[in-house]
Amino acid sequence: MRYGVILPNFGPQASVEELVATARQAERLGYHSVWTTDHLILPRADSEVYGRIFEALMTLAYLAAATEHIRLGVSSLVLPQRDPVLAAKQVAALDCLSGGRAMLCVGVGWSAGEYANLGQRFPDRGRRLDEAIQLLRLLWGTDDPAGLTFAGEFYSLREAAFAPLPIQGSGLPIWIGGNSPAAIRRAAQLGDGWHPTRLPVTDFGRGVDRLRAHTAGRPVTVSLRLRVARDAADSPGALTGSPARMTDQLRSYTRAGLEYALLAFEAPQPAARMEAMARFMDEIASGIPASPGP
Repeated sequence: MRYGVILPNFGPQASVEELVATARQAERLGYHSVWTTDHLILPRADSEVYGRIFEALMTLAYLAAATEHIRLGVSSLVLPQRDPVLAAKQVAALDCLSGGRAMLCVGVGWSAGEYANLGQRFPDRGRRLDEAIQLLRLLWGTDDPAGLTFAGEFYSLREAAFAPLPIQGSGLPIWIGGNSPAAIRRAAQLGDGWHPTRLPVTDFGRGVDRLRAHTAGRPVTVSLRLRVARDAADSPGALTGSPARMTDQLRSYTRAGLEYALLAFEAPQPAARMEAMARFMDEIASGIPASPGP
């Protein structure tokens, strides 16, 4: 098992100081990665949680300079509501500036109002995401002096120059976010990982089985975004209760196929979140076998 920390780039605790402190604490404690959350301009009706939010990629670029080795990801970038060439350029720059530490999870999003605010189409967002992923891989993996050409249904390039390439090249990980059957199929066909959110262990296990049925043996990392709320009541898709109980819950997810847990530590104050991050590594992660890989 590997562990990432969901950064507080949204909500009332979001501040520059807390973002830096959380990323540095995660690095000191041995977490593998830190992750921002992406929204741009939600309508008021959808904005209770994410109405106040630091932009995901700019925040990671800032944190690249404040950390040394921890990996930096977005969970999940709503790619169809962004220009994919601009996103490819931003993530490539992040990878170069961080010394090859960038990771990316992309998804279709859920707010039709946010798409409308950005002047983007909502109904065909899945097809546009599929094409955008192919475009990112082309841009990141080809250093052709004659330029790059891409002719798709939604996006096109002709003899285009793109440099610098990310340090990881086209191997920069692209996970696919989402709980739906469409997201599972997309991860199996186009992604390096599947990244659902807050699934109960039974539903998660069924999703892993569907994923493996479509991959034809191709390696795809299985991750999950989970809440960690030690004092909260039992909640699907969350680790709750005592350290022993959390360890048992995490072991159940591991048996179901989980390889990489992204943890959102819920705490009333920043200091309590820092303490929870430390307790997790000391009391829970130590009881779960580590996962190999980069």
